[in-house]
Amino acid sequence: MAEIFDKNILLLIAVIVVVGSLLGEVSKKFKLPKITGYILAGILIGKPVFNIISEETFYGLKNINMVALGLMSITIGSHLDYHKLKNSGKRVIATLIGESSVAFWLVFFSLYYIADLSMLISLLISSIAIATAPAATVAVVKDTKSKGLLINTIMPVVAMNNVLCILIFGIIANSIILDSAGNLTSITLVQIALKEFLYAAIIGITSGVLLIYFSEKAIESKPIVLTYLFITIFVVTGISKILSINSMLPSMIVGILVTNFSLHRSQILTIFEEIEHIILIIFFTLAGAHIDTSSLANAGFISILYFLARGGGKILGGSLGAFMVKAPERVVKYVGSSLIPQADVAIGLIIMASGIEALQEHMNFLTTLVLTVVALNEIFGPPLTKWSLIKGGDAYQDRPKLIEFLSEEYINPNIKATKKDEVIDEMIDFFVKTHKDAQDLKDEIKASVIEREASGSTGIGNGIAIPHGIVEESPNIWGCIGISKEGIEFDSYDNKPVHLVILVITPREQKHNMHLEVMAEFAKILSEITTRENLFKATKASDVCEILREKEKGNFNYFLDEVDDKS
Repeated sequence: MAEIFDKNILLLIAVIVVVGSLLGEVSKKFKLPKITGYILAGILIGKPVFNIISEETFYGLKNINMVALGLMSITIGSHLDYHKLKNSGKRVIATLIGESSVAFWLVFFSLYYIADLSMLISLLISSIAIATAPAATVAVVKDTKSKGLLINTIMPVVAMNNVLCILIFGIIANSIILDSAGNLTSITLVQIALKEFLYAAIIGITSGVLLIYFSEKAIESKPIVLTYLFITIFVVTGISKILSINSMLPSMIVGILVTNFSLHRSQILTIFEEIEHIILIIFFTLAGAHIDTSSLANAGFISILYFLARGGGKILGGSLGAFMVKAPERVVKYVGSSLIPQADVAIGLIIMASGIEALQEHMNFLTTLVLTVVALNEIFGPPLTKWSLIKGGDAYQDRPKLIEFLSEEYINPNIKATKKDEVIDEMIDFFVKTHKDAQDLKDEIKASVIEREASGSTGIGNGIAIPHGIVEESPNIWGCIGISKEGIEFDSYDNKPVHLVILVITPREQKHNMHLEVMAEFAKILSEITTRENLFKATKASDVCEILREKEKGNFNYFLDEVDDKS
């Protein structure tokens, strides 16, 4: 049957999309990720069952896989937002080191000492074990409407462990190539690793800057921006192929640049959502079609061993890393179990490994092993992530609230200024940095805040100041929070130094309703001496979040949709 489709690629793609879509929906009915259905669809139309895709045709469709990898890599990079990482960085790095290193070494020792695989093959598989699936993780986060400290830890860890995975995989893959040629030395390996990273940085930075420049000029036209995005993916992939480097790393760098430097990052990064679905169906279905079920007998025991070692490493290592930096207890308990899903990058790397000549005799076994474990991780991983988010308290928190700026990224736990005017400047600078949509409003905000202070100090006493201003337009009430250890001379009514500053920016249309409610909510909780003292003593943004989160369990900062439902 493969001969029919070898001569009719378009018909083959149609079959892939139809069968993949159908089994994806069937998987959803059984509350499994759609990705699992796509992989099963690949097995169905692949060699084990109907055999409609020949090896030659499979490799002929490799360019579609490369486009899908480019899109996924840009999405992964987009989760590394500097301003979000500023407060959570220490916790994220510790969790990353813990979950990645423990998973890597547990998998390596299991495969090398128990399964008796060769050292380089064990190391190669262990490097793939580091990756957590961003697509599956994001899908669970969106499905559960999750938001909070756990999410602020999980998402950057997922992005960074994929970068780490690709770097380590590249080093080990190059080791295999050099070893097969008899040229493996530590100096040669370091040179190749540095060359790959340097080339990736040059390609990624250049492409990212050009994408931002041209996309922002044409931001009103979705088709043009989408065209620029695909040109970027084609160029990055093509140049990477010429230079013999992994194309995923420069694509991630493009995503990092867009999310950190573009004023229109959300429009650029979501522009391909309408066609992303069909590309992912083809990508994962083709991956499933490459599974060699005849190798399952050999890979069966090793697959279970690999699956358990990786899962145990993620859970143990993630929690250990978070514990070492004194992360909030709920993050320590549930961050590791949130990192089990695995698909996109793992599949992408095994496809890339198929191009290494020295691995050809191992590819059937490697592909079957990795894809079998991917299937297990996609069956058990997302439900475990969902359970972790619910138990960790972040599930169903991404809903409109009266006060939307109590998140970690909007909290400055270390105000440096000690005088009123300087503090207002510092808080407005911090506000603009953390609210990219407000960058053009800085002068308007400052003028409004200063005008309000001229009519009377907003230092309300008991160590608290709530400076506020009005802007003509904004999507909702904005704000940020600052903590001062030394205390600030703020002309407060009780003449006491201020330790807690809450900057509130309100759209003019909400000046007399929502604004007053926000002020009343803060007044309610800050009248409690214990709450004030705990906030004053907080040394990390996460500490402030946890204090306010405890208050939210009461009547503080209600969900707006609950009010709408009651009315």
